[in-house]
Amino acid sequence: MTAIGRTSRLTIKRHTQAGYYLDGGKLGEIFLSRKNAPENCELGDTLEAFVHHHSDGSLIATTKTPLGQLGDVLPLTVSQINDTGAFLDWGLDKELLMPYAEHVGEITAGKKVLVKIYLDKSYRIVASMKLDEFIEDTAPQLSRGQSFTVTVANKTELGYKAVIENQYWGLLYDSDLVRPIRKGEKLTAYVKKVRDDGRIDLSIQPVLTVGGSDIASKIISQLEANDGFLEVGDKSPPEKIYAQFGVSKKIFKQAIGRLYKQQRITIEDAGIRLIES
Repeated sequence: MTAIGRTSRLTIKRHTQAGYYLDGGKLGEIFLSRKNAPENCELGDTLEAFVHHHSDGSLIATTKTPLGQLGDVLPLTVSQINDTGAFLDWGLDKELLMPYAEHVGEITAGKKVLVKIYLDKSYRIVASMKLDEFIEDTAPQLSRGQSFTVTVANKTELGYKAVIENQYWGLLYDSDLVRPIRKGEKLTAYVKKVRDDGRIDLSIQPVLTVGGSDIASKIISQLEANDGFLEVGDKSPPEKIYAQFGVSKKIFKQAIGRLYKQQRITIEDAGIRLIES
């Protein structure tokens, strides 16, 4: 199905000296200029094309891939500002409009802004910095341990807000971060907890789940492969722990604490040692 603001597979229906007309289904014929088309196109060919608006309001297509599509949350650079609003570079010849009503704070040319791409009431593809109007606060259907692509948003007192799959808000706590992160960055995050009110706590490290493989198994495997001893323990720097196991020091300490209580390891000043069965 052809959609405005998305890439679709469209078939060449007819052509003129200026370009090609693609079959847009219910949207009608969509013009693709020769400049934005592959070489040696023929009638009946099917192309991957992005559908957007010409400056006169008509629908046009391009085989160029924009930096973002309808529904995406991403950082884009402000190219210019005029009486209409800010124009953002999204990788196409025609820049993306962000109307003044959708600005938050001071906007200047050359600055990157985190925006949501959406269709306004006139079905124009535009951008907005007012993410709270588009992103839902709760997602009770998510469960602990699920992984998603998230986009880092604003800093808070506890950590960073992050947009889950362009749809829901989550929170990445400072205490769980093993490296610096920045606004606009995309990364993989895991559902740490779904609160009673449906809000989501996130972690950038895999979350232990009942019945699933966890970091404790990885620790035992590494101990067995290293003659029963590892020079890493509860006093090791977080960077060393993350480099070796891919988790924060907090999660690592929880794991070796469980292994110690289960009498599977001993914790020494120089590291941890496997207790032979």
